[in-house]
Amino acid sequence: AATSYSAKLAFGVTDQLVDQVIVEIPQFQTDGRFDPRAFDRAIGQMGMSRLDFRDELKRNLIEYQVKGAVETSTLVTPSELARLDVLQNQKRSGELVVVKADQFLDQVTVDDEEITSFYDTNSSQFVTDESVALDYVLLSSDDFREQVTITDDDLRDAYDAEVAQAANESERRARHILIAGSDDALEKAMDLKQQIDNGADFAELASEYSDDIASKETGGDLGFAPSGTFVPEFEAALNALTPNVVSDPVKTQYGYHLIELLESRARPVESFDARAPRLREELVDRQASQRLANNLEEFSNIAFSGTLEELNSAYGVKIQSTDLFGRSTATGLFSQETVLRRVFNETLYNGELNAEVFEAEPGLWMTFRVKTHEPKAVRPLAEVRDTIIERLRNDKAQSRAKGLADAIQAHWKGGEKGLPTGADGLVAQSFNNLDRNGDDSIARDHLAVAFAAPAPTQDRPSTFVAETAVDTVVVARVDTLNLEKGATSESNLEAALAQLRKTQEGSEFWSIVTSTAEVVKR
Repeated sequence: AATSYSAKLAFGVTDQLVDQVIVEIPQFQTDGRFDPRAFDRAIGQMGMSRLDFRDELKRNLIEYQVKGAVETSTLVTPSELARLDVLQNQKRSGELVVVKADQFLDQVTVDDEEITSFYDTNSSQFVTDESVALDYVLLSSDDFREQVTITDDDLRDAYDAEVAQAANESERRARHILIAGSDDALEKAMDLKQQIDNGADFAELASEYSDDIASKETGGDLGFAPSGTFVPEFEAALNALTPNVVSDPVKTQYGYHLIELLESRARPVESFDARAPRLREELVDRQASQRLANNLEEFSNIAFSGTLEELNSAYGVKIQSTDLFGRSTATGLFSQETVLRRVFNETLYNGELNAEVFEAEPGLWMTFRVKTHEPKAVRPLAEVRDTIIERLRNDKAQSRAKGLADAIQAHWKGGEKGLPTGADGLVAQSFNNLDRNGDDSIARDHLAVAFAAPAPTQDRPSTFVAETAVDTVVVARVDTLNLEKGATSESNLEAALAQLRKTQEGSEFWSIVTSTAEVVKR
């Protein structure tokens, strides 16, 4: 979506900028300098070629351009700055009272009729998950490791095979000069080739003229790279070269290249002594995995027609058991969606069949039998009675707290000071000329109630009541309001307001982009 909008809005990113970003990415550097080998390793691990990575990076850079242009184009008017200054810096004076629900818990009771009514009305809150308990067995290559023996001859043969393979997997070190595509790119490349043929230094020319920022700092040196690293045209030309010979200009999507093969080498191989311990483990793993594959069909056949005990006898796998669990309470291996789909299968609930053997996670195979199945059901009232009583008592206590807060508010609205009858034990906290940040004397969420109140008039204070928590009600009275211009600098006010507006406008823009964009599958 961003790419299509960038075309309409004339946004773009040059190849030179893409190169500059690449060489500055820390993951592609060694000792603070761009390293082509580190670059190739990193993008190889992502399953990307150099071309893929450059294209993806360019798309991302364009998207950031569009988004940044929208978000930084917001305008802030002087009247908005003045309004924000007042809102941020106004100071209020008055009193507030915190009413806690727990002070009423001893005063409230719940009868059987209320309990039953709540239970009947809210029975969906007390439904248990469908649940199962299982007996199960697991099979993996680990169950076959003890059956595998690796002799010294096996180890030596495997090492020799690796050495032979490495000899056929050469790495090549090359350097190049890139002249990016333009009307005279070929002419420039041919002129540089002529200079090299006449004795000019390749590295010096690359440093001065190459458009590949990633390699020009090293004289065009691309480091050692395995076959398949570069785009096809580049690869074909490189494969045709002998060491220290410079190619004629080679055209790719990036422009024209002059390529020189510097050297080739076989892929490095560790010494036998260094490689042997890990190689032995790899051979054991390999043979154990092969034995697992060879036995899976027989294991599955026994699971289909026999019992878990027969699997235990044939393969030595331990029969394990679970307690009852539901979809939302499953843990570990059983919480995985692959396993849950098979476990909650009504054809297995009667416990007469083993589940078909399946791969619960890579390399780990499972079958099970349902030991107990309990369908979804409403829990009996007796089980949830105490929970309901606690809920109703808390609700009643909170209601009384709200009622007392409302009474205090009415008392203040009537022009009275202090606290009304029934507010014994409560204390009115005074706040004097406090801004929204307050101080340590009053909790921030309590002070926020005072700033939620409307502005007081000259002869009448304003009040506000709010529940700040499930067990807390705050009532505030604001007597005076100081609207003098604050100390916040104009630049800080502009930044704050622009941030608020660009967040909104940026979101609106991207909603339009995504709603009108075509979905393209790559």
